[in-house]
Amino acid sequence: MEQLYQENKSVLTSLSYRLTGSWAEAEDIVQDTFAALFEHKDDLEHILSPVPYFRRAVVNRSLNVLKSSRISRESYKGVWLPEPQFDAAVQREEEPLIREEQVSYAFMVMLERLTPDERAVFVLRESFAVGYDEIAAILDKSEAACRKLLSRARQKLGPEIHDFRQSPEQSRLVSDWVGAFLKAARTGNFSPLLGMIREDAVMWSDGGGKVRSAIRPILSRSRIIAFWNGITRKGSLQGNLVPAMINGEPALLHYRDGTASKVILFEGDENGQIRNIYLITNPDKLIGAPSQNDLLTCL
Repeated sequence: MEQLYQENKSVLTSLSYRLTGSWAEAEDIVQDTFAALFEHKDDLEHILSPVPYFRRAVVNRSLNVLKSSRISRESYKGVWLPEPQFDAAVQREEEPLIREEQVSYAFMVMLERLTPDERAVFVLRESFAVGYDEIAAILDKSEAACRKLLSRARQKLGPEIHDFRQSPEQSRLVSDWVGAFLKAARTGNFSPLLGMIREDAVMWSDGGGKVRSAIRPILSRSRIIAFWNGITRKGSLQGNLVPAMINGEPALLHYRDGTASKVILFEGDENGQIRNIYLITNPDKLIGAPSQNDLLTCL
């Protein structure tokens, strides 16, 4: 059991994260799943294919969490955004599979458009290449029903659906945006970013009602620039903005008095302009952030 846990926890955690939108929740789900199975390890001796067995258990637990959290998300104050995956927490040599299985933050946001069952079918089929026979067994549905769920999921995600793993070119582009934003924050003038942001760009903020944040999305390039100029004048960016790798992409972490207070992520379009900016200030979603010293050490 210990060997199976070590061999499979990375991929299963990545799977659960894509289903729940919470890295901390995913880690707990995988640990709890194996803890429960360990108590009945004698019953596992007859299982010929343990990986599908573990996968089914993790998916079922993840869907239970996802379906229960739907209620709280509906009453969530403001925009609900997925929890960031802080790369500094998964760059240990013993966790190579997590790094390989990372997907962009934009991909995680897109998955929120789907129902729990659509999300499960899409993630299992598109991200992990699981066969329809296994997906049907996991969800207790027919293969035909699972194919219909996948078709609906693709329709909901629309033409934006593509491989969200960052190419070197995309990563360099996002790095340019991070550098430009960092310079603007230091000078207090965000106007030079106008050419990098689409006219119809949107900024999404998630404070969870625990810290002051924009309740509704901020629409248009001019309003986004005005927002950042405004909070800079008010001192909201006092502290340290540090480049970081989050969900496999360049991003920014803001520290105040040594504590992570903001995450800023960028999503681009096919023309190389910023389409969405994600600002996460909910302290519950920043618990897994690396310390400022650890992050600076990694740079």
